[in-house]
Amino acid sequence: MVLWTWALPVSAPARDPVLTFADGQITCTLLPIEGENVPEKVQQALPIAMRTALDLLGPPPKPTDLTIRLQPRPRWRQRALQGFPVEALATQQGNVIVLRPGSEPLNVAFRLGHELSHWLVYKQYPARPPLWLDEGLANWIGSAAADAMGRTLKQAVARPLPPNLSNHLVDLEELIAMEVYPRSRDRSAAFYWQAEALVSALIQKLGPEHFKTYLGILSVAEPPHWETPLREQWYFIDFDFTWFAQQIRPADGTPSSP
Repeated sequence: MVLWTWALPVSAPARDPVLTFADGQITCTLLPIEGENVPEKVQQALPIAMRTALDLLGPPPKPTDLTIRLQPRPRWRQRALQGFPVEALATQQGNVIVLRPGSEPLNVAFRLGHELSHWLVYKQYPARPPLWLDEGLANWIGSAAADAMGRTLKQAVARPLPPNLSNHLVDLEELIAMEVYPRSRDRSAAFYWQAEALVSALIQKLGPEHFKTYLGILSVAEPPHWETPLREQWYFIDFDFTWFAQQIRPADGTPSSP
């Protein structure tokens, strides 16, 4: 069970709230944009996103601090130079998550869930997992956090397929072998969609507890080939891997049954 409470540290300004999660195992300081309070949508989304991430990944092995630093959205000119609007972007580096809240609460929950996944993996394992697993898991947790936020707000979560998806799909072995992020926007969107689809399929097949064991096996400096532990520890066969290949290339965007 995940518990969270609000508190104010003695040495910090009153505008910098602190939350504790996982029975005090995680101390999270929220740093608002200068001159502003923490937006209500962030106050709502953070406990939901944290609970979602902890439900699958569990807490860090020892008490730890996390800082979430809020920043304003880039100016219009900066967004125009990037070629598309920036909405609820976030990054994680060490024990700091930087978040541009944006205007949409469900996007805030998604981005927080995504970066909290990266953070919890960073705290629990000796190395980042392969790129597809790291980002697919982060997107899966982000999606689950957005769904939970949507239920809280009585809003439906709309996740249309990325544009031009069919033109940017790769096969299973190419996805698994990727070590660098795609450079184009459309290819990047397809990568995240396929990686999340594969992680979702793995969680379906393995169940949450065994999936976490699998994640630990691959989160080492020199991980085995992704198939090896599935075949040797969980007795997956060629039929299972054919099914995985289908999950990342569904014709209508709807995963088939395992």
